[in-house]
Amino acid sequence: MISWTTYAMWLGLGLVIYYAVVVFFFKAKGSSILRIKRKAVEKKAVDDVLFKGKPTVQESNDVSTMAPVHSLVDELQALVNQAGKEKMEKDELSDRLKTLLNKYPGTKGSIYQNGITNLIEVIAEDQCGIHFSAEELSAMWDE
Repeated sequence: MISWTTYAMWLGLGLVIYYAVVVFFFKAKGSSILRIKRKAVEKKAVDDVLFKGKPTVQESNDVSTMAPVHSLVDELQALVNQAGKEKMEKDELSDRLKTLLNKYPGTKGSIYQNGITNLIEVIAEDQCGIHFSAEELSAMWDE
């Protein structure tokens, strides 16, 4: 016959082992599962899209070229966000983007042109569902 004390002791030991296994599994596997979910939810940062390659020391220290780039990026994001809300057509968005890019002539041909082009491609698809081809994106830089 098993006494209540023996039963409670074995039940307690079983629970300790069970929770030890659960905690060990959660630490090892659960945290990696949570990290995968967080990564899927997070969007690409603007800097990741803009600066795929690292600029040289001279280029990264040139503050006079960075200020217009930041202004351009802010205006691009605002324009595309507004276009997404208004469900703007592709042609109209392309014309407005071209006008905005012409407002910042110093960025054409700079080290930032490729990054800005990539940014336009990503945010237009994300915010508006509009996909621009490589030819359409390069045509936006032409005056």
